[in-house]
Amino acid sequence: MIIETITLDSALCITLLDQTRHYFGGYYHVKVLAYCDIPLEQSYFDNDAEFRDAEEKMGRSVRFERVLEKMAVPEAAIDSVRSQLKQAFHDTTIAYLSVPDFAPRFVRSEYRKHLKKRS
Repeated sequence: MIIETITLDSALCITLLDQTRHYFGGYYHVKVLAYCDIPLEQSYFDNDAEFRDAEEKMGRSVRFERVLEKMAVPEAAIDSVRSQLKQAFHDTTIAYLSVPDFAPRFVRSEYRKHLKKRS
């Protein structure tokens, strides 16, 4: 279930999904998945050949993901813990994602990881 959608000034859109599951007894694994699909843009690369290679290896976009979670949460505390995880994401990761050059740096970093896997 989508908890929140956040659109940044850079036009990136972050989705927070609730993936909470029963853990054992009356306890739960509270899990929030935050993700953002970042489109590949030619301007992120040094040349057209590098852009085409990246597109071939990674597709039209690259996914940024963060998992926010807490184990063994009593059922009565699920909403509170979920809110705390969401607030922590807002307090920390949103600022990081809002930096103007985040998208090109992240895409290039993921591309370098793909190149290293090939080596």
